[in-house]
Amino acid sequence: MLARKLEYMHYESARTIPAGQMKIAERYFMRHIMRTLTIVGLIGFFLLVYIALSAAKTNYSYTLMQEKRQVQQLQRENDNLRVDIAKLETPERVYTTATKNLGMVAPAYVLYGPSKKQTAAEYKGR
Repeated sequence: MLARKLEYMHYESARTIPAGQMKIAERYFMRHIMRTLTIVGLIGFFLLVYIALSAAKTNYSYTLMQEKRQVQQLQRENDNLRVDIAKLETPERVYTTATKNLGMVAPAYVLYGPSKKQTAAEYKGR
């Protein structure tokens, strides 16, 4: 075993802290621990808030994409329906349906205006 130097023995005895200073040091240490825990707690809280906001943003983004897809699908369906309406309203189709399916006949002549034969002067006189 190694012999200790005499100065070292005095160092250990001089190193002891009086009771009053010990309480002050403990208070300082506890304050330091509490500040550290408070800071860590705040950082943890803000991280949780950030994660929650990020999750909400992702959810809203997903919902927005679904709505955009639905709008595009409805626009395509609307365009297809407009094309179908245009096909059904063509004069040739109306004429064919009226004559073949409904048994209608085309008129021999078409009257425009009054049905009596009148002169222009008589027509203006009315």
